[in-house]
Amino acid sequence: MAQRIPEPVIEDIRQKANILDIVGQYVQLRKQGRNYFGLCPFHEEKTPSFSVAPDKQIFHCFSCGRGGNVFKFIMDIEDLSFPEYVAKVAEMIGEKLPDEYVGQAAPADPEIANLRKIHTQTADFFHHILVNTKVGETALAYLHERGMADELINDFNIGFAPATGDVLWQYLHEHYDDELLRQSGLFNETDDGHLRDRFYNRVMFPVRDQGGQVVAFSGRILTKTENAPKYLNSPETKLFAKRDILFNLDQAKSVIRDDKRAILFEGFMDVISAFGAGVKNGVASMGTSLTDQQIYDLRRITDSLVICYDGDAPGIAAAKRALSLLADDKGFNVSVVVLPAGMDPDEFVQKRGAEAFRQQLAEQRLTRTGFGLRELASRSDLTGEAGRADFTDAALAVIAQDPSPVERDVHLRNLSKRLDVDLGALQASLIQVQAEMPKKRPHQQRHAPADEPAFGAPVQTRPRLSLVERTEQDLLGLMLAHPEVVDLVQSQSQANFEFVDVDYQALYLLWQDYLSAGHSADDLAGFNDYVPEKENALLAQIEMRELPADYSEDQIDDYLHILQRHPLHAQLQMLQQQLRQAHENGDGPGELAAAQQIIAIQQRLKGGSPQQ
Repeated sequence: MAQRIPEPVIEDIRQKANILDIVGQYVQLRKQGRNYFGLCPFHEEKTPSFSVAPDKQIFHCFSCGRGGNVFKFIMDIEDLSFPEYVAKVAEMIGEKLPDEYVGQAAPADPEIANLRKIHTQTADFFHHILVNTKVGETALAYLHERGMADELINDFNIGFAPATGDVLWQYLHEHYDDELLRQSGLFNETDDGHLRDRFYNRVMFPVRDQGGQVVAFSGRILTKTENAPKYLNSPETKLFAKRDILFNLDQAKSVIRDDKRAILFEGFMDVISAFGAGVKNGVASMGTSLTDQQIYDLRRITDSLVICYDGDAPGIAAAKRALSLLADDKGFNVSVVVLPAGMDPDEFVQKRGAEAFRQQLAEQRLTRTGFGLRELASRSDLTGEAGRADFTDAALAVIAQDPSPVERDVHLRNLSKRLDVDLGALQASLIQVQAEMPKKRPHQQRHAPADEPAFGAPVQTRPRLSLVERTEQDLLGLMLAHPEVVDLVQSQSQANFEFVDVDYQALYLLWQDYLSAGHSADDLAGFNDYVPEKENALLAQIEMRELPADYSEDQIDDYLHILQRHPLHAQLQMLQQQLRQAHENGDGPGELAAAQQIIAIQQRLKGGSPQQ
């Protein structure tokens, strides 16, 4: 069993971790005032409402309400147990949590934890077979022939599943029951109920989630057999949904953040070959068309995307589909690289080398419009006058849709040279084409300059609060910012103060306990660890409120006055409802009694005192 992690160890790790650096590995953040904003990693949104406050070392989403300190962020985004997320943060800042503090600690979800262990052990098992056994020699030779160095094989933990149909089951079944193995997606069940390995005679590529945990596999067949697919992927499981996963995003995201650009490839081998060629910001979708979730995951960490699919007809068609999916996303600066001679990236690297591939990506990128014109030209007959005229009309229609005047001018000049047509005539024709286009709303036509944030000003979508709750948040926020306010409130209320709502009262009492235990009032991030899970989001919401730098006793008096009068307002609302019901029921005495009580409460409210 794992030992309890001492509080000083937890505190030391949290103090050394900068929440901006940790969150920045998952979310592209832009400075707005004192805080940083980005697209929330916990729900989909078009305008950023996720905020990080580096001075307080906390995060909060104004839309979905999630919030907390750096530990809470890692716990939520990686779905880890307490010792696991402390260890994860320690690893991210270059430190190691001693093994005795992690050990066999109870996971947040035992089944999920066991499925993760199964996948990790399976990846290591297949990798061992590939690099250390005679059975794996043929597969290893195949990878070497494809130009894959041993270092690259180790980087991606590539393995080999032998042709024997139960080697993995034999390896795992002594440690896990068959029902859990069924849930893993790594086995097929025969008619008599026995489990057989799903993957055999295949080079195995582990698929990891954003946190680097193995969640699935893709196996490439080594010796082609009839009716067997070239690639076989894991089925969807509790760990794996292919629409949500981008291959290699876990390794690529830090490079994407530094380079401010992601490269989208079509397949695993393209990503791996590019990685070996020094292009380490590459990702690939899981054998399907790009999904909204995958686009969103990329948008959270970059606003620039380069599509580099195969150069053959299917690859070009896939690039067009990806562009159409991204057409409405004005936040993405999208470009396309078309490889020559129908080659895919893996073939290009093998035949022309790493330097040529890097140069191709750097120098041969086409804008959306440039890619559209290239495809139009490939389908057009430019040998005759009629064909050239048709191509010119179609090309002007493509150029007219480009929102950038500079790009339109560049494409017009290139078109003029290509067709040997007067530039002025093309410009006049473009104006006519634009005049005939349906008008778009201004926000649809807007194209953000390169130095402008990809998203607009953050939207802080707060829930509509009543006067009482708004007062509670402001008062508790002042208590957190100025601990002496607690004493002032207690003094002015003769030590009988209580918040109206139980959640605020709980936080108020926890804050007093936290200070009484000797913790610093400046350590709000530490208070997040002290607070139970159910109050954590509310605490982050309060901590994110914009409060004045100072306060006055009159301000505190106003807050207390509002809260002390709240029971009278609540009683007044209840009596008004009773009055209506008595009137509807023809209950004269009840109506009179309710009216008398209402008048009495109204007089007390006017008199400014809730006490009788």
